Amino acid sequence: MDGDRTAADGTSRVGSATGLAVGVGAVALLVSFLAVNLVMVNLEGPFGEHAGLGMLASLAAAATAGALVALATFAVARRSTWGLVLLVGGLAALAVVAFPTRVDSHESFVERANERSSCLGATFRHYPPGTSDAASDVYCVGLERPLPAG
Repeated sequence: MDGDRTAADGTSRVGSATGLAVGVGAVALLVSFLAVNLVMVNLEGPFGEHAGLGMLASLAAAATAGALVALATFAVARRSTWGLVLLVGGLAALAVVAFPTRVDSHESFVERANERSSCLGATFRHYPPGTSDAASDVYCVGLERPLPAG
């Protein structure tokens, strides 16, 4: 009798681990795509004017990240509830810190200082491909600190 309950509990745990892995992997795919797309579909990025190639590279990188996070979540969820809590908490903290945040914007061809934040981390410039007069933005990947007004 106890063996039947253990087998049923094990099947239920694998089913819930699968559901958690799919959910966390899908969120990781979406967040990764939104973050990587800013770098790849960018006139100053690795693909320059080729926005289509940048989009495909963004999708491939996001799909890889989502699959790896889903596999890690599945493996951890089958073994430990506390490990799962730590993994999801760590992924949430990583998403908050590593998601690109706009810290400066340069409108048109006239350079005006309007920096909103300082960055403790990496910065990159973003200019949308296929445009002739758009705002060039500076993004921060890391921790930003708001600058005082003025």
